[in-house]
Amino acid sequence: MTRPPTIFSDFDFKEFDRWQRQHYLLKSARKANAWAPLNTNKGAVIIDVGTGNGIWALEMANQYPTVQVLGLDRLLPNDQNGPENLRFVQCDVNESWPMSDNAVDFIFQRSMSDAMKQVEWGPLLKEMYRVLKPGGYIELIENDFWRHNPGPVQQAFDSFIQEQCKMTGVDFQLTDSLDTLVEETGFDQIDKKTMDIPLGEWPTDQELKQFGFINKEAHKAMLKNYKEFYIKQWGLSGPDFDLAVHEVLEEFDEYHSFTRFHCWVARKPL
Repeated sequence: MTRPPTIFSDFDFKEFDRWQRQHYLLKSARKANAWAPLNTNKGAVIIDVGTGNGIWALEMANQYPTVQVLGLDRLLPNDQNGPENLRFVQCDVNESWPMSDNAVDFIFQRSMSDAMKQVEWGPLLKEMYRVLKPGGYIELIENDFWRHNPGPVQQAFDSFIQEQCKMTGVDFQLTDSLDTLVEETGFDQIDKKTMDIPLGEWPTDQELKQFGFINKEAHKAMLKNYKEFYIKQWGLSGPDFDLAVHEVLEEFDEYHSFTRFHCWVARKPL
Protein backbone atom coordinates (compact mmCIF):
# COMPACT_ATOMS: atom_id res chain seq x y z
CA MET A 1 0.00 0.00 0.00
CA THR A 2 1.23 3.49 -0.76
CA ARG A 3 0.62 6.70 1.11
CA PRO A 4 -2.38 8.67 -0.18
CA PRO A 5 -1.51 11.98 -1.88
CA THR A 6 -1.46 14.05 1.28
CA ILE A 7 0.48 17.29 1.55
CA PHE A 8 2.00 17.47 5.01
CA SER A 9 1.76 20.85 6.67
CA ASP A 10 4.61 22.86 8.15
CA PHE A 11 3.27 21.79 11.57
CA ASP A 12 3.56 18.11 10.58
CA PHE A 13 7.19 18.44 9.57
CA LYS A 14 8.02 20.28 12.80
CA GLU A 15 6.40 17.45 14.75
CA PHE A 16 8.32 14.85 12.72
CA ASP A 17 11.51 16.62 13.74
CA ARG A 18 10.48 16.58 17.39
CA TRP A 19 9.63 12.87 17.21
CA GLN A 20 13.06 12.28 15.69
CA ARG A 21 14.73 13.96 18.66
CA GLN A 22 12.65 11.97 21.13
CA HIS A 23 13.48 8.75 19.27
CA TYR A 24 17.21 9.29 19.62
CA LEU A 25 16.79 10.41 23.22
CA LEU A 26 14.99 7.20 24.19
CA LYS A 27 17.30 5.01 22.12
CA SER A 28 20.36 6.57 23.78
CA ALA A 29 18.93 6.42 27.29
CA ARG A 30 17.74 2.81 26.86
CA LYS A 31 20.90 1.75 25.00
CA ALA A 32 18.67 -0.11 22.55
CA ASN A 33 15.61 0.23 20.35
CA ALA A 34 13.88 -2.64 22.17
CA TRP A 35 14.19 -4.37 25.52
CA ALA A 36 11.91 -7.34 24.81
CA PRO A 37 13.36 -10.73 23.83
CA LEU A 38 13.27 -10.73 20.03
CA ASN A 39 12.82 -13.54 17.57
CA THR A 40 15.22 -12.53 14.81
CA ASN A 41 14.93 -15.73 12.79
CA LYS A 42 14.24 -15.43 9.08
CA GLY A 43 10.59 -14.65 8.45
CA ALA A 44 9.84 -13.26 11.91
CA VAL A 45 7.46 -10.27 11.88
CA ILE A 46 7.76 -7.05 13.91
CA ILE A 47 5.05 -4.38 14.01
CA ASP A 48 5.57 -0.71 14.89
CA VAL A 49 2.18 0.64 15.99
CA GLY A 50 1.65 4.33 15.24
CA THR A 51 4.92 4.46 13.32
CA GLY A 52 4.82 8.24 12.79
CA ASN A 53 7.86 9.25 10.75
CA GLY A 54 8.95 5.59 10.65
CA ILE A 55 12.42 6.02 12.16
CA TRP A 56 12.10 3.16 14.69
CA ALA A 57 10.82 0.74 12.03
CA LEU A 58 13.57 1.79 9.62
CA GLU A 59 16.33 1.22 12.16
CA MET A 60 14.94 -2.18 13.18
CA ALA A 61 14.67 -3.27 9.54
CA ASN A 62 18.30 -2.28 8.95
CA GLN A 63 19.45 -4.01 12.15
CA TYR A 64 17.58 -7.26 11.45
CA PRO A 65 17.58 -7.81 7.65
CA THR A 66 15.95 -11.27 7.86
CA VAL A 67 12.96 -9.93 9.84
CA GLN A 68 9.87 -8.37 8.25
CA VAL A 69 9.09 -4.97 9.81
CA LEU A 70 5.67 -3.37 9.33
CA GLY A 71 4.85 0.21 10.34
CA LEU A 72 1.15 0.89 10.93
CA ASP A 73 -0.40 4.36 10.98
CA ARG A 74 -3.30 6.37 9.59
CA LEU A 75 -0.88 8.37 7.45
CA LEU A 76 2.29 6.80 6.19
CA PRO A 77 5.72 8.43 6.45
CA ASN A 78 6.53 11.00 3.79
CA ASP A 79 9.84 9.24 3.08
CA GLN A 80 9.41 5.49 2.68
CA ASN A 81 12.88 4.67 1.37
CA GLY A 82 14.36 1.70 3.16
CA PRO A 83 15.40 -1.93 2.90
CA GLU A 84 13.23 -4.57 1.26
CA ASN A 85 12.16 -6.03 4.61
CA LEU A 86 10.45 -2.75 5.63
CA ARG A 87 6.87 -1.93 4.68
CA PHE A 88 4.43 0.73 5.81
CA VAL A 89 0.72 -0.05 5.92
CA GLN A 90 -2.05 2.53 6.13
CA CYS A 91 -4.23 1.42 9.03
CA ASP A 92 -6.33 2.92 11.81
CA VAL A 93 -4.81 1.01 14.73
CA ASN A 94 -8.09 1.34 16.66
CA GLU A 95 -9.80 -0.85 14.07
CA SER A 96 -9.11 -4.45 13.03
CA TRP A 97 -5.56 -4.84 11.74
CA PRO A 98 -5.00 -6.31 8.26
CA MET A 99 -3.40 -9.53 9.45
CA SER A 100 -4.51 -12.93 10.69
CA ASP A 101 -4.46 -14.35 14.21
CA ASN A 102 -1.14 -15.53 15.68
CA ALA A 103 0.89 -13.96 12.87
CA VAL A 104 3.32 -11.56 14.58
CA ASP A 105 6.40 -12.12 16.77
CA PHE A 106 6.84 -8.68 18.35
CA ILE A 107 4.71 -5.52 18.67
CA PHE A 108 6.20 -2.17 19.62
CA GLN A 109 4.33 1.01 20.49
CA ARG A 110 5.34 4.28 22.12
CA SER A 111 4.19 7.84 22.76
CA MET A 112 0.52 7.23 21.97
CA SER A 113 -0.95 8.44 25.25
CA ASP A 114 -2.26 11.73 23.85
CA ALA A 115 -3.52 10.15 20.62
CA MET A 116 -5.71 7.49 22.26
CA LYS A 117 -8.90 7.86 24.25
CA GLN A 118 -9.16 5.96 27.52
CA VAL A 119 -11.83 3.62 26.12
CA GLU A 120 -9.62 2.69 23.15
CA TRP A 121 -6.74 1.14 25.08
CA GLY A 122 -8.53 -2.08 26.06
CA PRO A 123 -9.61 -2.95 22.48
CA LEU A 124 -6.16 -2.01 21.16
CA LEU A 125 -4.42 -4.39 23.56
CA LYS A 126 -6.88 -7.13 22.60
CA GLU A 127 -6.02 -6.61 18.93
CA MET A 128 -2.33 -6.89 19.80
CA TYR A 129 -3.08 -10.12 21.66
CA ARG A 130 -5.04 -11.48 18.70
CA VAL A 131 -2.34 -11.04 16.06
CA LEU A 132 0.59 -11.96 18.33
CA LYS A 133 1.94 -15.49 18.20
CA PRO A 134 1.92 -17.49 21.45
CA GLY A 135 5.24 -16.70 23.09
CA GLY A 136 5.48 -13.34 21.28
CA TYR A 137 6.04 -10.05 23.10
CA ILE A 138 4.66 -6.54 23.22
CA GLU A 139 6.65 -3.50 24.33
CA LEU A 140 4.90 -0.24 25.25
CA ILE A 141 6.59 3.04 26.19
CA GLU A 142 4.67 6.00 27.59
CA ASN A 143 5.64 8.94 29.76
CA ASP A 144 3.67 10.61 32.52
CA PHE A 145 1.59 13.51 31.21
CA TRP A 146 2.94 15.72 33.97
CA ARG A 147 6.50 16.88 34.63
CA HIS A 148 8.15 15.81 37.85
CA ASN A 149 9.59 18.52 40.14
CA PRO A 150 7.70 21.24 38.24
CA GLY A 151 7.98 24.94 38.86
CA PRO A 152 4.82 27.09 39.25
CA VAL A 153 4.46 27.89 35.54
CA GLN A 154 4.91 24.24 34.56
CA GLN A 155 2.28 23.32 37.16
CA ALA A 156 -0.14 25.62 35.31
CA PHE A 157 0.66 23.84 32.03
CA ASP A 158 0.16 20.43 33.69
CA SER A 159 -3.20 21.46 35.16
CA PHE A 160 -4.31 22.64 31.74
CA ILE A 161 -3.27 19.33 30.16
CA GLN A 162 -5.22 17.45 32.83
CA GLU A 163 -8.35 19.47 32.04
CA GLN A 164 -7.89 18.86 28.31
CA CYS A 165 -7.63 15.12 28.98
CA LYS A 166 -10.96 15.19 30.83
CA MET A 167 -12.60 17.03 27.94
CA THR A 168 -11.26 14.71 25.24
CA GLY A 169 -11.56 11.39 27.07
CA VAL A 170 -7.81 10.83 27.31
CA ASP A 171 -6.51 8.98 30.38
CA PHE A 172 -4.29 11.43 32.31
CA GLN A 173 -3.25 8.55 34.60
CA LEU A 174 -2.53 6.14 31.75
CA THR A 175 0.86 5.10 33.10
CA ASP A 176 -0.94 3.65 36.13
CA SER A 177 -3.93 2.27 34.21
CA LEU A 178 -1.87 0.25 31.74
CA ASP A 179 -0.61 -2.08 34.47
CA THR A 180 -4.09 -3.51 34.95
CA LEU A 181 -5.09 -3.37 31.28
CA VAL A 182 -2.08 -5.39 30.12
CA GLU A 183 -2.72 -8.06 32.75
CA GLU A 184 -6.49 -8.21 32.11
CA THR A 185 -5.88 -8.68 28.38
CA GLY A 186 -4.17 -11.99 29.18
CA PHE A 187 -0.48 -11.20 28.85
CA ASP A 188 1.95 -12.79 31.29
CA GLN A 189 5.59 -12.30 32.30
CA ILE A 190 4.79 -8.59 32.61
CA ASP A 191 7.89 -6.53 33.34
CA LYS A 192 7.51 -2.80 33.95
CA LYS A 193 10.54 -0.53 34.10
CA THR A 194 10.63 3.17 34.93
CA MET A 195 13.22 5.59 33.60
CA ASP A 196 13.66 9.24 34.60
CA ILE A 197 15.21 11.58 32.02
CA PRO A 198 16.22 15.10 33.13
CA LEU A 199 14.72 18.26 31.68
CA GLY A 200 17.60 20.69 31.37
CA GLU A 201 21.32 20.54 31.99
CA TRP A 202 21.14 20.45 35.78
CA PRO A 203 22.65 16.93 36.31
CA THR A 204 26.34 16.71 37.11
CA ASP A 205 26.72 13.44 35.20
CA GLN A 206 27.76 14.32 31.65
CA GLU A 207 25.57 11.73 29.93
CA LEU A 208 22.49 12.77 31.90
CA LYS A 209 23.32 16.41 31.19
CA GLN A 210 23.28 15.63 27.46
CA PHE A 211 20.00 13.73 27.77
CA GLY A 212 18.58 16.69 29.69
CA PHE A 213 19.59 19.10 26.96
CA ILE A 214 17.91 16.99 24.24
CA ASN A 215 14.79 16.47 26.36
CA LYS A 216 14.51 20.19 27.09
CA GLU A 217 14.90 21.06 23.40
CA ALA A 218 12.22 18.53 22.46
CA HIS A 219 9.88 19.98 25.09
CA LYS A 220 10.61 23.50 23.85
CA ALA A 221 9.77 22.40 20.30
CA MET A 222 6.50 20.87 21.49
CA LEU A 223 5.43 24.11 23.20
CA LYS A 224 6.32 26.14 20.11
CA ASN A 225 4.56 23.74 17.76
CA TYR A 226 1.34 23.97 19.79
CA LYS A 227 1.57 27.71 20.43
CA GLU A 228 -1.59 28.58 18.47
CA PHE A 229 -3.58 25.96 20.37
CA TYR A 230 -2.41 27.21 23.76
CA ILE A 231 -3.01 30.91 23.11
CA LYS A 232 -6.48 30.15 21.76
CA GLN A 233 -7.43 28.01 24.76
CA TRP A 234 -5.85 30.31 27.34
CA GLY A 235 -6.75 33.62 25.71
CA LEU A 236 -3.12 34.73 25.87
CA SER A 237 -1.30 37.02 23.50
CA GLY A 238 1.61 35.60 21.55
CA PRO A 239 4.22 37.53 23.57
CA ASP A 240 2.65 36.41 26.87
CA PHE A 241 2.82 32.79 25.79
CA ASP A 242 6.44 33.21 24.69
CA LEU A 243 7.22 34.61 28.13
CA ALA A 244 5.52 31.64 29.81
CA VAL A 245 7.58 29.23 27.70
CA HIS A 246 10.77 31.09 28.61
CA GLU A 247 9.90 30.82 32.32
CA VAL A 248 9.12 27.10 32.02
CA LEU A 249 12.47 26.39 30.38
CA GLU A 250 14.26 28.24 33.18
CA GLU A 251 12.24 26.37 35.81
CA PHE A 252 13.45 23.02 34.48
CA ASP A 253 16.99 23.75 35.60
CA GLU A 254 16.01 25.64 38.74
CA TYR A 255 13.69 22.90 40.07
CA HIS A 256 15.61 19.90 38.63
CA SER A 257 12.60 18.79 36.60
CA PHE A 258 12.46 15.47 34.76
CA THR A 259 10.26 13.31 32.56
CA ARG A 260 9.34 9.84 33.80
CA PHE A 261 9.05 7.17 31.11
CA HIS A 262 7.48 3.76 31.70
CA CYS A 263 8.15 0.63 29.66
CA TRP A 264 6.01 -2.51 29.73
CA VAL A 265 7.29 -5.75 28.24
CA ALA A 266 4.79 -8.61 28.29
CA ARG A 267 4.34 -12.01 26.64
CA LYS A 268 1.38 -13.78 25.08
CA PRO A 269 1.30 -17.15 26.91
CA LEU A 270 2.38 -20.28 25.05
